[in-house]
Amino acid sequence: MGSYTELTIGGYPILQTKSAVMPEAMTIFRETDKRVFTRKVSERNELVWGRSDADTDDESETAIQYACEAGKIADRLNVMGFTLRRVREDFESLREAELYKFASWAEEGSDWFDDDCELFKHLTFDDYAGALREIIDKRLLPEPFEDRNKEGLSPIVRYVLDDHEERLLGFFGSDPRSLIRLACDLVHVQSEVVQDITELVSAGYYVQDEPVCDDAARILTTGHPENSPRIILTEGSTDSAILRDALGLLYPHLAEYYTFFDFHSFRSQGGAGHLVGVVKAFAAASITNRVIALFDNDTAAMAARRALETVRLPPNIVTLHYPDLASLRRYPTRGPSGLVEMDINGLAASIELYLGCDVLSFEGGTPTPVNWKGFDETLGKYQGEVMRKADLHTAFKRKVELCRRDPAAMDMADWEGLRAILQVVFCAFE
Repeated sequence: MGSYTELTIGGYPILQTKSAVMPEAMTIFRETDKRVFTRKVSERNELVWGRSDADTDDESETAIQYACEAGKIADRLNVMGFTLRRVREDFESLREAELYKFASWAEEGSDWFDDDCELFKHLTFDDYAGALREIIDKRLLPEPFEDRNKEGLSPIVRYVLDDHEERLLGFFGSDPRSLIRLACDLVHVQSEVVQDITELVSAGYYVQDEPVCDDAARILTTGHPENSPRIILTEGSTDSAILRDALGLLYPHLAEYYTFFDFHSFRSQGGAGHLVGVVKAFAAASITNRVIALFDNDTAAMAARRALETVRLPPNIVTLHYPDLASLRRYPTRGPSGLVEMDINGLAASIELYLGCDVLSFEGGTPTPVNWKGFDETLGKYQGEVMRKADLHTAFKRKVELCRRDPAAMDMADWEGLRAILQVVFCAFE
C-alpha cells in the first residue's frame, strides 16, 4: 500500500506524496529545520492523520519533521525566484493555455469541459487566492472528502476542492513551489510549514538521521538554478567575509541559499577590474547557478563595470552596485580644501561605509573621513577611499562577535547599510 507524507502550511495539508518526499518541496527546508521529538498519538494533526482511536491517544511515538515559519519559507522561495509576481504570471499564463486547449476541443465538437471552460474564463489569480484562503481558514478538505458539497460555498471554492488529476488543488502552476509560495502568504507569517516524514521513517523508507532535505536538493541541482545556491561575487575577500557575517546574523534562514566566491582558496586578486574578469569567465563557462556580482558604489567600480556594457550576459548573471544610502549624502571627506561634507554615493562608497555608524564612529567621534585620491577623466569624477580601513574591519569583527554572544545586542547595533546591500541581493532576480 505504501506510506504517505504531507506538507502542511498553517496546519493545512497542501501536498501529499507516497513513499518519498517531493524533492522540489524539500528545497524550501534546510537540515537545520529538522526536528525529532516525542509526541502522543492524540497530538497528531487531525487534518492529516484523522481522528485517533481513544485506545491509542496516550501512546507515544517519535515524530520526524522539517519545519519552518511561513514568513521565512516565503523569503526562501523569493530567493529561489518564486516571487508572488512570478507565481501570478505563471498562473495566468497556464490558465490561458488551458482555455486555448478547451477552444480547440470545442472546434472538434466536444462539450465535455464546458463548465470548466466557463469558470476558467473568469477565474483570476486573486479569485483563486481568496478561495484558497477560505479553504485553509475553514479547514475544508478536498476530494475524496465531502467538504466541497457543503452549503454556502462559492463555485471557485468547490472547484479547488474538486478532484484534479494534473493540477494540485486546481492551481495553475508549473512548479509545486508556486502553490506553496501563495499559501505562505495566506497564513500568519509565524505559522509553521511542516513536512512530516514520521510515517515514511516508520515504514522504513528513510532512517531517522538521514539528511532527507540535502539528498532531495542534490537530486535537483544539476542544471536547475532555482535549486542551486546563488553565487555572490564581490570585489574582494573582505567584502565577502563581511556580507557572509551579516547574512548569517540578519537573515540566518537564508544563509544556506547563498555561497560566496572563495578568494583565499584560489589566491584570487581583488578589485573592480578583476571582478569584471570573473563575471566574463562565469558567462563564458555557461555557469547555470544564479550569479550576483556586487560592485562597490564608487568611481572605480563605475568605470570598471563599463567594460560589461558590450557583453551580453545570460539571464542567470546580474551585476549590481551597493545601493545609495541617505547617511552618505553628507559624509566627511578630506581633500585639498580640508574637511568637507559631501555626497559620496557613487564616488567612495566601499563596503566599509556600510558597516554602520557604530563602526564608522568607533572612537565615539565623527565618522571616519573619506580621503580623495584620483580623478577619472572618462567619468569626470573623483575616487575616494575611507581612511583607517584596518581599524574599521577590527571594529566590525568586535561588533559581530558581540552580537553572536548576545542576540539582544543586535537591536542596539546599526545594520542599516548591510541590510540595504542584502535587500539588493535578495531582489536581484525580480
